[in-house]
Amino acid sequence: MKILIVDDDSLFLELAANMLKSLGYRQLHSALSAEDALVQIDKASPAFDCFLLDIQMPGMDGIELCRRIRSCEAYRHTPIVMLTAMTEKHYIDGAFQAGASDYITKPVERIEVKARMRNVEALLSERNHTGLVSQQLRNAEISFGRAVRFEDPVLLNDASWVLPFSSLENYLLRLGNMRLFNTTAYGFHIENAADIHAQASGLEFIDMLTDVSRAIRDALGSFPSFLSYAGYGDFCAVVPKLARFDRSFLQLQINDALELAADMSEEQSWPVPKVRMGAGQGSKLLSFRDPTEMLHGAITKARRGGEREFEGFTRWHMKVADEHR
Repeated sequence: MKILIVDDDSLFLELAANMLKSLGYRQLHSALSAEDALVQIDKASPAFDCFLLDIQMPGMDGIELCRRIRSCEAYRHTPIVMLTAMTEKHYIDGAFQAGASDYITKPVERIEVKARMRNVEALLSERNHTGLVSQQLRNAEISFGRAVRFEDPVLLNDASWVLPFSSLENYLLRLGNMRLFNTTAYGFHIENAADIHAQASGLEFIDMLTDVSRAIRDALGSFPSFLSYAGYGDFCAVVPKLARFDRSFLQLQINDALELAADMSEEQSWPVPKVRMGAGQGSKLLSFRDPTEMLHGAITKARRGGEREFEGFTRWHMKVADEHR
């Protein structure tokens, strides 16, 4: 793994390099500023496989550097780990919004770095598999089912607003219990995803997921949120607990947007996706449960939600639509 460590503290660079060497990583490069890092990134051949970034640096900070790295096509899904002393929520939010994969706070411990680097290796494997699949899809009309399993948390190349699911899990782990209490997760289940998977080509299935993610993003547009695809036709969004919205209206807004997109498309041959939004899933104060259970609980609620709770609203919406016509 070819790694670039960026920090304005030369002593910390040496410490981090020695720790990574002790864990078996040898292709290590360092930069004392974001500007120097960008020069090295531009000249790198082969490309870097992983970045470790400090946040507070003179000139361009690590969050902006993360954003700049993510804007490069070659590094769209490359693991980026923030390695910083900043523990405030707005730094954590800013880092993950910029595209960070993980977040480690200083002072660093060898056992945590070892665990996080294992996560990096898993992300790299996922990225490489996605790249191989994309190349297969470009080279031939291969059905998505043959290229990637239905349950895979696909990385969406044309949806920069969608975090890898592992990154969303890492975000919740970084928040800690007190801040997690002020956060709510919502699941979005594509009811006919399996049918679309069976009927559509690989590129069409990816396009469908991108359309759904865009509709969810637009519906949540007035609320700060993180969105991720978990596989099996399931999305999960994390929003502030104080965010107030009509969930039934939000679901209707998402499905209306997908219907409109299908009507405007002359080439769409797969069924229009039907999205069900589940009830919010929170975390109890002083809970010792795994924070990532929030995500899986939210997805389960979306899968089991059924449509009864929306029937009354749907009848009302149809009545209003008829009166409007």
